[in-house]
Amino acid sequence: MIVASTISIPTLDEFLSKSAEERLDWVNSSEGSTAGVRGRLELFLSFARPRTCLPGMLAFCLSCKMLGLPIDLDVLIGFVITFLYSAVANLFNGYSDVAEDNENLPARLYLLGLYGRRRLLRSAYAVCLIMLALAALVSPIFVVMTAICVVIAHQYSLPPFRVKARPVSSIGLFALDVAFPFLMAPAVATHGPAVLGNWPFLIMAAYLFVWFAAKGLVKNLPDYYGDRNAGLTTSATISRTRLQAAVVAAAGTMAVYLGPVFLVAGGQFAAKYLLTLVWLPVVCVQCARMILREDSQSANNMLRFDMVVSTGYLSTWILLVDPSISSIGIVLGSLIIIFLMDALKLDTRRKKDVA
Repeated sequence: MIVASTISIPTLDEFLSKSAEERLDWVNSSEGSTAGVRGRLELFLSFARPRTCLPGMLAFCLSCKMLGLPIDLDVLIGFVITFLYSAVANLFNGYSDVAEDNENLPARLYLLGLYGRRRLLRSAYAVCLIMLALAALVSPIFVVMTAICVVIAHQYSLPPFRVKARPVSSIGLFALDVAFPFLMAPAVATHGPAVLGNWPFLIMAAYLFVWFAAKGLVKNLPDYYGDRNAGLTTSATISRTRLQAAVVAAAGTMAVYLGPVFLVAGGQFAAKYLLTLVWLPVVCVQCARMILREDSQSANNMLRFDMVVSTGYLSTWILLVDPSISSIGIVLGSLIIIFLMDALKLDTRRKKDVA
């Protein structure tokens, strides 16, 4: 499906047979080579990773539903921007993490060489400009909040701060991928300032931050050994062993998915939200996979499926808040994106790329 030019471009097997230094040299020098617009678009989508962009958009949707906002043009633009927020973060990450990917996912590095590393960076900046242009159609405050999204996405992976190399701060910044889109919804509401006295809204924002922080612990697990070899300090590699990192991630995961019990017990949420606990058995299986299966293929498959769990969990919240036709349509659309991207294999973290 993704085809490279045969002129001085190695095949995947030839690339993987090279030494680590030779692979990096080729990727850093490659200007990219794809078979036409379609091949380039497929590579772009593989690095943007649409299946991983849904939680932020769904958090924005949940916020809109909690505030009772109609699905108008401003809200639709918000959907697009919060979706692109994660996409541009993935693009910056694909550009920056060549040393780590050389250890963890060398096949991703090969795709980067086909697309062109510098071209990927230009593409990321182009998406940033699109986000800001769309935000300008909503309001000045939405432009400011979108600019903050761009800065977060950029500085998570790139200098001068490259926050992802700082274990504690990286988890916090990663959690903003969901929490910040949730906080963007009041910017499109005429009664936006009223959220300051809306305790369920503020509590949910805090919960989503903690929930996705736990996801940050999980996402670093599959790359534990490669990140250590590459000298990258993450929330996983600060643990002495991979097993310790897995136990911490599993404990954090179980705690956040039990969160609805405490939200309801606090009196700010109705008992119907306990239905979100339907995901708990699935989460228990995920936690067992984290701890018991540490080979790269199992860990990557666990992480890929975890995105389905995250999407399903947020979708459940949306449907409980507002079981309307629009909510059902948004949930179905999200599931279609996941399964379509998987069917087309448009993701740089794929089953076949990890032995």
